Amino acid sequence: MNEVVEQNIKEIMSLPGLKKVKDEVKSLVAYLETAAERKKSGLSDSPDISNHLIFSGNPGTGKTTVARILAKIFRELGLISGGKLIEITRSDLVVAQKGETAIKAADKFNSAIDNVLFIDEAYTLVKPDDPNDFGQEAIDELLKYMEDYRDRLIVIVAGYEKEMHRFIDANAGLASRFKRTILFEDYNDLDLYQIFYKFAKDNQYLIQGDANNTLKDCCKKVISITGDKYSNGRDIRRFFESSLQQQAVRLGKQENKTKVDLMMLKKQDLETAIQNFG
Repeated sequence: MNEVVEQNIKEIMSLPGLKKVKDEVKSLVAYLETAAERKKSGLSDSPDISNHLIFSGNPGTGKTTVARILAKIFRELGLISGGKLIEITRSDLVVAQKGETAIKAADKFNSAIDNVLFIDEAYTLVKPDDPNDFGQEAIDELLKYMEDYRDRLIVIVAGYEKEMHRFIDANAGLASRFKRTILFEDYNDLDLYQIFYKFAKDNQYLIQGDANNTLKDCCKKVISITGDKYSNGRDIRRFFESSLQQQAVRLGKQENKTKVDLMMLKKQDLETAIQNFG
């Protein structure tokens, strides 16, 4: 395996949770590497498998993070020359005037040639109940670019699972080009615990030993408090940032602070943060 590809695979494997995503990524990369080796050996091309992907799942499950890493992998495998992730949403494409959406969309799609185009909340381009909506113009332009630049453009569309089914079903051309779906499942409380620790490590914070069980309980409460509005990684980031604020309030009452004091998150910081969480 290419050393850079292996390094990027390890980065995905190190992400908390996402078992199905990791399995899908390993399978996809293995296939692409084998196809490249067959071509190098003068064998016939493997059956044409579209490199375009659907990332389905709730917010905060790491879709953009994984897409950025995949863009680097695709570059190393020779599928694209750029390796950047060009992130856009409906507002970057759709204009409330007939004919203008196609022009604006073409400009955005042009900027993504030789890279990976990532359309977040792609399902918002489909509004069947609004005959005056111009999202379809953007879809038609997207299909044109996917055909004209099939060897220079990889597209990843992302959004909620049910809504992405609706998006793909809205156009036969989309269904024929997006044949592979990677499902990003919600994080459980253990995943949130690991993510919190990663945030702490990345930002030079420590968690006091007797606060570990409190943190585990808080991660469970983050899920129960948010209910059907649970936003996975986004919510644990909010809780982490709230914990930092509570630490700052506590330290504001303390004199002669050491470096360790400035780094340490204590049980009371977490408890107060979760009490105010919502």
